[in-house]
Amino acid sequence: MVNVYDSANKLAEDLTQTDQYKALADAIKDVKADEESAAMFKKMDELQTKILKAQQAGQSLSKEDQEAYKDLNEKVQKNDKIVTMLKTEQALYNLLNDIQKTYSKPITDLYEDLRN
Repeated sequence: MVNVYDSANKLAEDLTQTDQYKALADAIKDVKADEESAAMFKKMDELQTKILKAQQAGQSLSKEDQEAYKDLNEKVQKNDKIVTMLKTEQALYNLLNDIQKTYSKPITDLYEDLRN
C-alpha cells in the first residue's frame, strides 16, 4: 500500500530546493536584515491578523484601524525589500498551485467521468 504522507514529505523537501523557495528565503533574509523593513512587515502582519479576526467574528474594523492599514500599506508598497519578498512569495504560491492541480487531477478525472 502506498503511503501518501511519505510522498508529501518528499515533495515538501523537494520544494525547498526550488528556485522559488530559495528566492523567497533570500528575500525574507533581506527584510529581516533591515530594521525598518522588518518592523514594517511585523506591523502589517499584526494589522492583517486583526482584520481577519474581525471579519471572522463578523465585526467591522474601526476607522482608526482602517486608516492605519491604509497608511501602512502605502508605506509597504514603497519598501523595495518587502515588495520583492511579496513578489517572490507569489511566485512560490503559483508553483504550489500548479503542483496542487497535478495531484488533484485524479480526483478531477473521477468527476469528469461522472459528468460525461
